[in-house]
Amino acid sequence: MTRPSTGEQILDMFLLRTREPEYATDRPYYTTGSIVAAAIFRVAIIGIAAMIYNANTYSDYTWYITLFLIWGIGVYPAYVQYQRFNEHIERISEETLCGKCRYFNPTNQLCSILDEHVTDDYVPCGGEAWEPRGTDQ
Repeated sequence: MTRPSTGEQILDMFLLRTREPEYATDRPYYTTGSIVAAAIFRVAIIGIAAMIYNANTYSDYTWYITLFLIWGIGVYPAYVQYQRFNEHIERISEETLCGKCRYFNPTNQLCSILDEHVTDDYVPCGGEAWEPRGTDQ
């Protein structure tokens, strides 16, 4: 695993990527919580910047522009990332042993019995604690 640069760390903090980085191999890059948290950070920064701009310029169009920025920079990237996250979860559920286990938590790609992240290449228990899902799921 390579170490991310400072610029990559800033991109990671606000989830401004469209694809997972190459160094995100030992844990999932997208989780439901990280997508929502990054969207909240982006919307908060846009809102604060809009209030500061409006206090200094008194423009009639500030809030219209702000709404478009909130959608374009805050909400839409989160939507796209959530769609990719769901595609990844479907692939894990279909192609891996962990995806068919009752302890697999798809919202954060976690083995709930061992509290470890599941990836395409890593089965946390090695198959020893695997139990099939019931018919209720």
